[in-house]
Amino acid sequence: MKNSVLSLVFVASIIAATSLPSSAQYAAGDKLLNVGVGLGAFTSGKSTLPPLSVSYEHGFTDKISAGGILGYSGSTFDGGFYKVNYSYIIVGARGSYHFYLNDNIDAYGGVTLGYNIVSSKLDPDPGFPVATSSSGLLYGFHLGGRYYFTEKLGAFAELGYGIAWITVGLAVKL
Repeated sequence: MKNSVLSLVFVASIIAATSLPSSAQYAAGDKLLNVGVGLGAFTSGKSTLPPLSVSYEHGFTDKISAGGILGYSGSTFDGGFYKVNYSYIIVGARGSYHFYLNDNIDAYGGVTLGYNIVSSKLDPDPGFPVATSSSGLLYGFHLGGRYYFTEKLGAFAELGYGIAWITVGLAVKL
């Protein structure tokens, strides 16, 4: 995971060093796509796959955007004589309020509402049903920013409660 984050920072630095500044950070009609990896997952046990997420938002006004988010993460819990492998899938709607800072930065905050699908597998299989899954309502918030290296390509970072405490990745205006 550390190598993935370092690779992302390296690629973003190269793009930033070789790109011209953009002319707009956020406006009504924008179609915003984020592809990210989370740090600090909300999982049981040890993380086996860091939280991965894809979100899309459409700009309805110069301040308000809304769309959806899809995420996946995995973890394992070692109980000594048994191990439980968990997978987490989140599907939700999200909305954001955008704050103007400058032409290259899109600062925003918002909320998420959706469903967290949790499934698990017990190893070794005891031969009888064991209830270890707990799917349910997903609610969250986010505070983040996108920095655009070009008019269409940038990086984003979000703090919040949802799929991870911190999510970083690639931001694209479609």
